[in-house]
Amino acid sequence: MKEAARMGTFGTGPFSSDGAIDFLEELAERPPERRAAALEHMFLFVKDKPELLGREFFPDEVVAAAAIVAASLPGGQQFDERLETLIENDLAPDARLSAPAPELASIALEALLFVAGPQGPWHQGWTSDTNAAEARDTVAALSQVLTLAGGELDDLEPPDGV
Repeated sequence: MKEAARMGTFGTGPFSSDGAIDFLEELAERPPERRAAALEHMFLFVKDKPELLGREFFPDEVVAAAAIVAASLPGGQQFDERLETLIENDLAPDARLSAPAPELASIALEALLFVAGPQGPWHQGWTSDTNAAEARDTVAALSQVLTLAGGELDDLEPPDGV
């Protein structure tokens, strides 16, 4: 996690900010098989300590973390492709997970919606309506992948025999 004062690039994609790239660098320092546990820890921290937003964790880091989970899941190819492009162009290290992590989908979604829900801090300060719309599209795409992988849509179906 980062210090509170940050300046630099801040884009509408999940890996389009300096903070997201810094987060990828930190995650890449861990062995691939330990990255899922680090992401889970972050998501739980966001859930358990929301008052530390902006001091111990930042919205762009949470969005990037959710996108790393989504990149490992069915339907998350666009996020995996974005990571691959960053890696190939030496813009970020390979911070991908060693295996799909559907068990993280629901908690990643919860953390994502906390920081990037309709009134979340990730959506504040966009300089144009176009950027605001692109940011909403990013969150919608991430939410869709995480929702499907988390099995939450299964809850809408009636139990067998009903």
